This record gives sequence, C-alpha cells and structure tokens, in this order.
Amino acid sequence: MNTRGPDGGRAVVIGLDGTPFSFLDAEIAKGNLPALAAIASEGGLTRMETEIPTISSVAWASFMTGVNPGRHGIYGFTDRKPGTYELYFPNYNHLKVEPMWERFSAQGKRCCVLNVPSTYPARELNGILVSGFVAPSLERATYPAEAYEYLEKVGYRVDVDASRGRESLDLLLEDLHQTLEKRREVMHHFWKQEDWDLFVCVFTGTDRLHHFMWRHYENEDPVYADEFTRYYKRLDEIIGEFVSGLPDGIALFMLSDHGFAGIRREVFLNAFLRQEGFLSLKGDSPRTIADIDPSTTRAYCMDPGRIYVNLEGREPEGSVSSGREYEQVCSELSRALLELKDPESGARVIDAVVAGIELYEGPHTQAAPDLVALPAEGMDLKGSMAKNEIFVEGHLTGMHTQDDAFSLIRADEDLEPAVHIRELADRIAAIIQP
Repeated sequence: MNTRGPDGGRAVVIGLDGTPFSFLDAEIAKGNLPALAAIASEGGLTRMETEIPTISSVAWASFMTGVNPGRHGIYGFTDRKPGTYELYFPNYNHLKVEPMWERFSAQGKRCCVLNVPSTYPARELNGILVSGFVAPSLERATYPAEAYEYLEKVGYRVDVDASRGRESLDLLLEDLHQTLEKRREVMHHFWKQEDWDLFVCVFTGTDRLHHFMWRHYENEDPVYADEFTRYYKRLDEIIGEFVSGLPDGIALFMLSDHGFAGIRREVFLNAFLRQEGFLSLKGDSPRTIADIDPSTTRAYCMDPGRIYVNLEGREPEGSVSSGREYEQVCSELSRALLELKDPESGARVIDAVVAGIELYEGPHTQAAPDLVALPAEGMDLKGSMAKNEIFVEGHLTGMHTQDDAFSLIRADEDLEPAVHIRELADRIAAIIQP
C-alpha cells in the first residue's frame, strides 16, 4: 500500500505559505533548519516561479488545478462582477476547474486536505477537507461534520489574528506559536486517523511572520531576528517529526506559493492614475471601483498591480472604445508606469508592464486585467482607492515576490523538478493516479 502499484501510490504535500527559496537555502546553509536540510539532501530543493499577480489566492488556485487564471478564473482576493463596477470575493465555489483532490476523490482515492488557502467553503470529498484562509466559519470550513466536531473540541485555529501584528509583535508571535502547535496537533490526528492516498497540509503562519517581521530578520534586529528564526526552527522540528514517521515509498512534495522580500515603499497606483489623468472619482470618500466617475475614467487599478481599461462594451459605462483608442490608452499607461520614480531615491517603481493577453489563456480571460504592473524590488503595489498619496509608509515590512518560491520533490519515481507552481499538480497526479 505504501509503494506505487497498479492502483497508484501515495503522496504527502506540505506547503509553507510565502517561504522563499533564497531564505531556505541560506538558513539551511547556516545550519538553522536541520530537518529541512536532511529532506532537501534526499529530494530536489529548487527555485520555482509562481503566478502573476503574486497573490496567494491566485497561486494556490493554480497549484490545486494545474492551470492558469484564464482557466481557473481566479485573479485576486477581490474580482469584478462581470458587467458591473461591483466587487466580490472569489471563494472555492468560484473555481472553474476542479482541484486535483476532487479528481482523485472521484476515482476512489481518499484525500486529507488541511488548511489550503481559498478552499472555503469546504465541499464534499472522499476524505477530510479543512479550509485555509479566508474562512469566517470553522463549521463551513470543514467536511465532514465529524471532523468539525473534533476541531471545535480541540480549539483549532484556521489562521492567526493578523491585527495583533499592528498592536504588538510580541502578541503576534504568541498567536503564531499557538496556532502552529494547534496545526501540528490536528495534522497528526488526521494523518493517523485517515487511510489516505493524498495528504496535504499548509502552514500559513510563515506568510504572516514575513509580512510583519521581514525587516527585522533582514536587519538582524537584536530581538526579533532571533524570534523570526525561532519560529522557523520550531516549524523545522514539526516537519522533521512528521516526515520521519512516513512509511517508505510515500512521495513527498513541498512548496511555497510565492517568495518574499523587504518593502521599501508602498505604492498606491490609483493615486498615480488620478495624478496622470487616467482616473476620476466621485464623492469625498472613495473606497472601491464603484466610486469611479466612468465618464472621465480611462483606467483603474486593483490589487496589487492589475490595471483595467474602462472599456466600452465590457465596463457598464466604458469610456474607451476598442481598437485604436484602447491600444493607445494601454501604450500611454505602460509608458507612464515605467516612468514612475521613487521621489527620494530616484529608483524605478515598475520593473515591467505586461499585457494580460500575454499572461493568460483560456475561457475566462474576459475577467483578466488588461495590463499587469510588475514591481521593482521592494515596491509594494496597492490598489486602494482611498489614498491620495502615491508613496506611503505602512505597517507591513515584507511583500510577495514572483520568482523566488520553492518546490521540493522526494519520490522513488523520476519526476522532473517543478519550475512553475502549475506543474506540481501533474507531478502529484503521476504518483496518485494509476
């Protein structure tokens, strides 16, 4: 049962949300992560690219389906309702392609899927599904009901309370460690209870740690750099404990959904679009794209750098006609974005501007951004409508990066390394499916 036969094999997937390849490589070299070092010596630890835009909901959707946003339909934590200026929050039910574990489940494979982001609300599965963030209700985040009863009893936490990071780093660290230990407890419970073919567990505390404390780690803060490393050392122990208990012949996959880097500037692109005459707003307290003045708006931005042209026939009150005018607006936008400079350092803010048609393919590209601005190092792009200033100093110290995720594959089969997050679904299927 533990090795691959005519009915397929078994696999474990461990996700570390937002953990960069470069960070792991450096910490392994320092000797701080001995368990991960041992695992990496047996499997291929490689740098991996992730999705554009570099948003967790988009990346995990691509991981679980093996396809790009033009096929699975998720472009951000918020997306536009077709034919309106209204927003909605895509969830598991908006996914246009079935995730790998539902495909395996239909084939009679038993799957245990814990804490994968953007799997809320939980759906029926041959096995266990406990949603990751964003999950406002633990009961609706859990399938089946018996699993919910257990989670409620032990005080399971889907995620940390990130607001604590704005109050106190000490409070955040306390919450991070408590949530980590509860994740370990639940992981072991379902691993032992379930006769699984596929076991998936994602640790999201790493992402929260990075957002609030990356600068402390980079700058070797005398207190919080050690706390940053202490969290990873405990996570390393938990992973080592779990992996050492796996029977022989079980394939192991590890990954992150994106990398991380320090923030130099938060950059509010809608404030820039207003300054450059592309965007006009209605009222004194704009909040979303519903507050644009469509008669004089040619383009608007959504997180993190998704640019939409106010296109006639697609937007309800589009002001830009298709064809030559559309192409001209895209050209002007690209040029203006590439010319944007940090007023203090003179550094470029935008590394490149890419057309959506070059990034995405599939039946759902009508929801894709027209342009995506890719940030220069340390430039954290924001889509808020509420800010008047372009450059702001915020609470967060770390931002997502696209080209520094990691993957690791340890398997008896000769599987090619994954160079993009979409490729992992096929690698896992090669183990699970007969």
